[in-house]
Amino acid sequence: MFVERLLSDPNDVLRFGDTTLISRYRLPRAMILGLAEELRPFLERPTRRHGALPVGVQLTNALRLFAKGDFQSEVADIGKLSQPAVSRNLTEVAKAIGGLARRYIKFPTGDELNIIKEAFYEHARMPGVIGLEDGSLFPIKAPKEDEATYVCRKGYHAINIQAIGDHNMLIRHLVAKWPGSSHDAFVFNTSGLSGWLLGDSGYPLKPFLLTPVANERTPQDMRYNQAHKKYLSKTAYFPVRWRCHDMSGGYLQYSPEKVVLFIKATAVLHNICRLANLPDPDIPDQDMEHPEEAQDVHYNGINTRNRLILDFF
Repeated sequence: MFVERLLSDPNDVLRFGDTTLISRYRLPRAMILGLAEELRPFLERPTRRHGALPVGVQLTNALRLFAKGDFQSEVADIGKLSQPAVSRNLTEVAKAIGGLARRYIKFPTGDELNIIKEAFYEHARMPGVIGLEDGSLFPIKAPKEDEATYVCRKGYHAINIQAIGDHNMLIRHLVAKWPGSSHDAFVFNTSGLSGWLLGDSGYPLKPFLLTPVANERTPQDMRYNQAHKKYLSKTAYFPVRWRCHDMSGGYLQYSPEKVVLFIKATAVLHNICRLANLPDPDIPDQDMEHPEEAQDVHYNGINTRNRLILDFF
């Protein structure tokens, strides 16, 4: 009955084939229907009065904006809706999807952790690694309060997010609350995490956080850096899949608080896509950030990395 109700809308986007749906909304028809059913308890209104939209329409509107970086007016035109109708539901949809984070974003433990360690070693000879640490800048419009703190090192306003991913590009941990002026190392140090992670040069080298060798001196250093880069490049798929967070999609025209809601929601959606083995987007060269190098180097971190390079590379 729910499917029939969703498809009864003459402007229903699910009339498109899966290839088109994945391109425009990032999910195929069956997964959109399944997610709408999962979100229905949080989004369905007891009555259609006052312009309440069906759950499926609310969801596809949000997916379109997240996937393509469209303005609300463009999303409204596609569905022959008013811009206020799209706006009313967008925040609630983001909250509802973000509320699924405990199900879809979980740090590994036990046997799952051992499987991840084995996978890192099998593919890159990186023993004991449990995740990839990455900080990304998600552009936003200039906020009305504390505007200067959101200006990142590249000169635009942003939210600095920290994500930890595994070998399959699943997001395992997410921190999305710091203004763009915060350095990646500061975000990491306040996250309360520990373990053997791989991080780019924006993080300090520590015994539990291995970064690239800045000045390669030996063939072993080069092989270590190549293995390191092989995995860290995968973390760029998250913002590229959801163009609302990428510079090519423009700046999100919302408050920092709303942008954080959107980041959490799209992180959940990213993992849903990865768990379903949906195709990953291409990453243009300009989407690969060159991080600002951290100055803090831990002596024991140098020893740990040197031993790793000598023993395995």
